[in-house]
Amino acid sequence: MSVKWKNGFTPDVILGKLKAIRTLDGEKASFSGFEYNEYIQVLKSMIDVDASVSQEIARRLIAKGFHEAAKKQVLTPNSVISAVKKVIREHLGKPNEPYWLLTTLNINFSNDLPSYSINGCSIRFYKHLPTKYRKARANVLSEVSSWLIDRDESFSYFVVAHVSDKTAHEAVEKMLDAIDLLRGIWNLHINKSMVLSLGGRKTPINQITLGALHTLHNKKGERVNDAFWYEPEHYKNHSKVDFSKNSYKTLTFTKNVRKALRTNSYGKDVESAIIRYVRALDSQDYNAVFIKLWSVLEGLTHTLKDSYDKTIKRAAFHYSDREYNRQVLEHLRQYRNRSVHFGAGENDIDTHVYQLKSYVEQLLRFHIANQFKFENMEEAARFMDLQPDKVALKKQIALCQAGIKFMGG
Repeated sequence: MSVKWKNGFTPDVILGKLKAIRTLDGEKASFSGFEYNEYIQVLKSMIDVDASVSQEIARRLIAKGFHEAAKKQVLTPNSVISAVKKVIREHLGKPNEPYWLLTTLNINFSNDLPSYSINGCSIRFYKHLPTKYRKARANVLSEVSSWLIDRDESFSYFVVAHVSDKTAHEAVEKMLDAIDLLRGIWNLHINKSMVLSLGGRKTPINQITLGALHTLHNKKGERVNDAFWYEPEHYKNHSKVDFSKNSYKTLTFTKNVRKALRTNSYGKDVESAIIRYVRALDSQDYNAVFIKLWSVLEGLTHTLKDSYDKTIKRAAFHYSDREYNRQVLEHLRQYRNRSVHFGAGENDIDTHVYQLKSYVEQLLRFHIANQFKFENMEEAARFMDLQPDKVALKKQIALCQAGIKFMGG
């Protein structure tokens, strides 16, 4: 387990601010003023925790660890790191508890769907709400009916995911990730290449979307912690997807993608990109969709810390007409900058989004297949840096072979 201060930060500065508003009373520490919320959020971003816990849980544990350290008179960067490490060790030492997440998908239940096991989560589909969840589900629906939904959508599939984890929040995060990975693969297969909306409110590009409400249950079907999760951008009028005509193709595609990901050396990174892809396309705000998709494109070209020129070059590498696609990507980059810096959308945003979506999908398929058995995303990105010229590449190979011979290889 690694817990350390990130480079580029000076922890003494923020700790000085926190100490200035701290009051000690025996073994208790309290903080006054509205500044506390600002300071603690900055502190959470200053500490790097390895992948032993999720990012969301890490931020909560950092805050808890800081409060433990703040009970002592002497508050230093080292004491904070030590306290955070202790809190994380205690968290990791907790036994796992079983949780069940119930939600819906807009898939017509006339279709037959298999069960899945994804990253430690089991996912099962039900054409009717299982009896043991009905009371708890009805109670939650009565709480949200005035502002979210009145009842579960008819003819939609009920989805029950199951996992064991340390906390309810971690369990929900894992189960939603698993469901969205599956949903991402499905949508990658069936999302349309272009649909233009003629005025009015946009509809989500994803064909398969989550229902409005997600409830958490224990083994008996009872509600856990009186908590529920919901989709703030849920589109109520989405049509039901019917797999009946293409279910064989979609389910076979899903099977093949999951098999490829299991043998992919950097499959987890690709899975993360698929999840980000599908969540981006859930939104009805196409400007937000565009910004999120561009971020996915940067991830898939391994250029999050590089220039846009490299992003464009690597994305265009995948097409025979590279110069044309470079022009299109440059046009999309300029739109992205106008949108970010000036908040300016355009009437033809639909075209921009679908253009960018096609590049993201091309890269997703490239990384899923991993035809050349790259070890990681960085290695795949270096492949995209190759000159798209056979003569130049052959000269490069000859030069490398000459180097090996020169060194006695």
